[in-house]
Amino acid sequence: MVSASKARPCLVRRWPRLVLLSLCAPAPPHPAFKINPICHSSPRVHNRGCFDMHRSRHGRSGMAAGKLGILHPGDMGISVAASAKNSGNDIYWVSEGRSAESRARAEEHGLLDAGTLPHLVELCPVIVSVCPPGAAEDVARSVLAQGFRGMYIDANAISPQRAVRIGQMMVDAGATFVDGGIIGGPAWQPNSTWLHLSGEAAQQAADCFAAGPLETNVLGGDIGQASALKMCFGAYTKGTTALLCAVMAAAESLGVRADLEQQWSQNGSDQAAQNARKVRNVTAKAWRFVGEMNEIAATFEDAGVPGEFHAAAAEIYTRIAGFKGASETPALDDVLAALLQDTQNTLVEENEA
Repeated sequence: MVSASKARPCLVRRWPRLVLLSLCAPAPPHPAFKINPICHSSPRVHNRGCFDMHRSRHGRSGMAAGKLGILHPGDMGISVAASAKNSGNDIYWVSEGRSAESRARAEEHGLLDAGTLPHLVELCPVIVSVCPPGAAEDVARSVLAQGFRGMYIDANAISPQRAVRIGQMMVDAGATFVDGGIIGGPAWQPNSTWLHLSGEAAQQAADCFAAGPLETNVLGGDIGQASALKMCFGAYTKGTTALLCAVMAAAESLGVRADLEQQWSQNGSDQAAQNARKVRNVTAKAWRFVGEMNEIAATFEDAGVPGEFHAAAAEIYTRIAGFKGASETPALDDVLAALLQDTQNTLVEENEA
């Protein structure tokens, strides 16, 4: 595998390697705790939780073993939490301000309710962020505002640039930061979903999920590597689905959709049916993909590649984001109508003018 530094040396050189506190540092801080910012040894891993207990010269535990906070237990976050729980950790979440659906998921999978974010930060030396990409920095700031000094794993679909910014905030505040990128759907089956990790404490973060079914892969020590991989992977998988949506909408508008589907079906192929299913099924997740496409566009621009394609993909997903929460998968005609709605409005405005 080609390393990130070899594939894009000028990009990686722009990302400073963040100097991280080791997991010897406590969270939350306490005057009796002994902080050793230059401790490089990895903690021993037990069958209960991700961390060994470190003792200060005062006999106090430097870090509570096996307590991990999840922000938040959505469809993906709850599966990440479940793998951490399977690995021997006690998993906490914050019920304040969350939906009834989040509460139901948390209770079903045995998560412990910290109630509020300040209490979660007080309880947990490790916090995992799984939220929409546009909220990633605000969530990180809110955690730091509570005095967090533990290990923060950002597993969001964010650009490498944003990961570096969040990482620098964490390190400046005395916390440890690990960059993460999830590839795959909710992790309920082995070998289906991967959490790629990078940063000096990436292996220690991976240990939190050792029992799976979420798979982990440590990429290296540079913050931004995991996010870069996530961006490149999503650029293809979700970007091509957005392209397919645009192709079918254009064919509908131009009056050649049936001809296109017939061409796809030559030689007995079921490509037309497969494509229709893809366009219909993506509506359930389109609202989540808008932010990710914008992050990919920013990633590409920073890498010297045009980002307009994925900016357009964000617009495509915006147009069908209204199907979020639909009780059933919409008909193809309804999806194409939504994709063409802005075009139709523009035509009406031009005709009226």
